[in-house]
Amino acid sequence: MTTLRAWRGAILAGCVLFAGAGAHQPLFNPGSGTLETAYRVPQPTVSKVITVQGRAGGRDWYALSTGAGFRLDVAVFVSSACDAAYRPRLWLVGPGVPVAAGGPDFVPDGWGAVGVSGPYAAYSGHGVVGWRGPTLARTLGAGTHYLVLEHGARGGWSFISLAGAEVPGGTPEGRAALGRFGRCGG
Repeated sequence: MTTLRAWRGAILAGCVLFAGAGAHQPLFNPGSGTLETAYRVPQPTVSKVITVQGRAGGRDWYALSTGAGFRLDVAVFVSSACDAAYRPRLWLVGPGVPVAAGGPDFVPDGWGAVGVSGPYAAYSGHGVVGWRGPTLARTLGAGTHYLVLEHGARGGWSFISLAGAEVPGGTPEGRAALGRFGRCGG
């Protein structure tokens, strides 16, 4: 009987988690530590949640190819299992982004970077319990733009949430990764 209850609980938790992710297509980034290995975001006009296991001291790159007037609206979420030492920083990087003195060292020459930082707020909704970082919102021109998630001194599970049209989809790997979001390491 106890085993049956455990299975029912696991199935219920999975249904809640995946039902919440139904609006945003769940995807998994297996690691994209350089510009050359950037995770190519398919159909950036469609809402996505892209889970990644961040490495301490590392970063992950995401490439978005957009048309003129694309409205970028993205935020980072961190598992509630992670302590305050894991709060990744999100950057928009690319040609056409304003170049400022003192930008991050990973930005190629001639490109600019705009980062968002600030406090993460407790978040509970859509089957997710965690911490939500500040939103990066910009209207972009046509071309390929890059998001960079800088993990900092500690690694952990996080995801970026991209706003867009609500279209069913996603991948089995993305759904499985959302299941690992509830822990911080490993």
